[in-house]
Amino acid sequence: MPKKSNITIGLALLIMLVFFIVKTSVLVGIWYSTPTTRATEYICFLFFIPLFWFIIKDILRKGKLSIKENSYSKKLNNSLVHQSRNEIFYSGNISESAKIITREITEILSVDRASVWFYNNERTSIICQQLYVKAEGKYYEGIEIKEKDYPQYFNALSIDPIIIADNAETHESTSCFTDTYLKPLGIKSMLDVPIWYRGSILGVICIENLSNKNWILSEINFAQIISSLYSFGYSVKESNKQKTRIKEIEEFIDQSNLVSKADENGKITYVNKKFTELSGYTLEEVLGKDHNIVNSGEHPSSLWTNMYKTVVKERKIWNHVVTNKDKNGNFYYVDTHIKAEFDEETGKLKGFASIRQDVTELKRKETEIKNRMNAINKSNAVIEFDLEGKIIFANDLFCQLTGYKESEIVGKPHKIFVSEEYLFSNSRSKDYKSFWGKLKKGVFVSGEFERVTKSGKKIWLQASYNPIVDNNGNAYKIMKIATDITERIKQSEEIEKKNTYLEHAAKILRHDMHSGINTYMPRGLSSLERRITEEQMKDLKIDSPIKMIKEGLRHTQKVYKGVYEFTNLVKKDVVLNRAECKLNEILEDYLSATAYRSQVILEDLGTLSVNEALFCTAIDNLIRNGLKYNDSLSKVVKIRRDENFIYVEDNGRGMTNEEFKILSKPYTRKEGQKETGTGLGLNICIAILEEHGFYVNCDKILNSGTQMKIKISH
Repeated sequence: MPKKSNITIGLALLIMLVFFIVKTSVLVGIWYSTPTTRATEYICFLFFIPLFWFIIKDILRKGKLSIKENSYSKKLNNSLVHQSRNEIFYSGNISESAKIITREITEILSVDRASVWFYNNERTSIICQQLYVKAEGKYYEGIEIKEKDYPQYFNALSIDPIIIADNAETHESTSCFTDTYLKPLGIKSMLDVPIWYRGSILGVICIENLSNKNWILSEINFAQIISSLYSFGYSVKESNKQKTRIKEIEEFIDQSNLVSKADENGKITYVNKKFTELSGYTLEEVLGKDHNIVNSGEHPSSLWTNMYKTVVKERKIWNHVVTNKDKNGNFYYVDTHIKAEFDEETGKLKGFASIRQDVTELKRKETEIKNRMNAINKSNAVIEFDLEGKIIFANDLFCQLTGYKESEIVGKPHKIFVSEEYLFSNSRSKDYKSFWGKLKKGVFVSGEFERVTKSGKKIWLQASYNPIVDNNGNAYKIMKIATDITERIKQSEEIEKKNTYLEHAAKILRHDMHSGINTYMPRGLSSLERRITEEQMKDLKIDSPIKMIKEGLRHTQKVYKGVYEFTNLVKKDVVLNRAECKLNEILEDYLSATAYRSQVILEDLGTLSVNEALFCTAIDNLIRNGLKYNDSLSKVVKIRRDENFIYVEDNGRGMTNEEFKILSKPYTRKEGQKETGTGLGLNICIAILEEHGFYVNCDKILNSGTQMKIKISH
């Protein structure tokens, strides 16, 4: 109520009170009626008349204002009713809603500007979604007001979000805009009403006027209701977004999984395309049927009892990898999740929903890996350790090999299989720590390892230590796969021992036999020839024996030279001495002193860079083998050349390439072989040819013997 009206009413009441006191006092005889009392009554009456007129006039004015305000309020209410029916709000089209609201506000409230602002994600500023300027009839958007520039305004929004600024330049919440916003745009009054969503302020509707305006209650209420209407539109938008997301998720699930639904009795009411593709059944074939239609019979009935208990009684989701059977009788595997659906009001069971993922390929790979591991376990010794080297598993073969039971070693350290002298050796102890350090880092280690059994017996294992890593690439255990190579190591040691004997024999041959073959025997023959005349040799008939001794000595010297060259190769950094030779000439010279020269056919072999003594020794070995292992009545060996190959062919028993690979190993004899020998000859022959860079292979000639192929260039 205006101050002037209050004063008028107060004076009127005071005059009436004075008049009443004077008149009452005269009537009851307290005072006598005198000119003074009558003058007082008259003066009170005269003063009361204008005051009474002013009061009547004010009442009439207020009545008119009330009618006007009621009309204005009705207009505002009609606008709200109209806006509440706008379909845009129900579609969640916030941008278009903001345009309608801002324009409606300027028209209904007769203001100059209206805008909708939203907080950014960090709530450090508000950004204009739509600003309508009535004078221009235009919309603006994207304007940003930052909290750091106008802290008192943002503080007001957080404390008392309805800002009623009749004078925006002096209001404590909006005065901060004076120089940068209000004066440049000519704004005098502001009314800011918050937009609420789920209990927090989402933004603000700002109403601005270019002239001073006293915001009345109906206008404030109108703005608040408009804000609520906009909040409703925003919630519809968010709801639509949520529905869209849910729909997209449902479509994703439907396209990537097998989906089915059933009623409360378990009868199928829906299956998706994935279900029909994998099961082979059409939608029409399964509707109204029980899920037993794809039951493989591989699971006990207790599984399904547990499923029903989980989803119906406990109201939880049941999960299991289920084996199903398609229309053609083939098994397929699905990771199955089943959920019961209940009526929200009554709690009555409505049906079941099932989502399944095809894991047939995964199951196949799992089975394949399992079969591989079974195969490895059957043929190899397998043991597993944690990263600290403690045993967590050992298969039967490993236990048999080491003499332990699995229960005896699980939890024990790997070092129980390592000899004490190894562990207590400083250098080897460091190697052992380094070995486990590599494994912890995920480094694969393989090789030959000496280990000890429960009884203390030493064995040798060909083993690989395989770090098993998790999804992040970090090792979490070590699998060792091993085979027993103890016998091979023993054979290797035996061969090494025999090779040592051979090395000693070579030294004796190179030193002691040299004297006999190249010194004493030639001198003895020379001395004998000086002392006996030709006539005496004829008389004694020793000329032929002496000739045979000479030829034998010459052949022996050639053989010795080959042996010398071969044994010379054992020296470090020795390079094979080679020269360009005519192969027919050197072989003819080598074979000329042998008893089997007539059984050898030499075709044109051309020239080749070889070590003469060693090459002739190797070819001679092949010739002698071709004649030795030969049951033919006319034993013969032919040597020929075809470009980059030299062929040594015989008409003997024949040897396959597989037999050749076996018999070329040192000290190897063919089972049932009647001929004597060490088996070293062929091995040495191959070693000589490979030292030349040649490659030796073998073929069995059908019904006619063996063909040795020497490839003389790469």
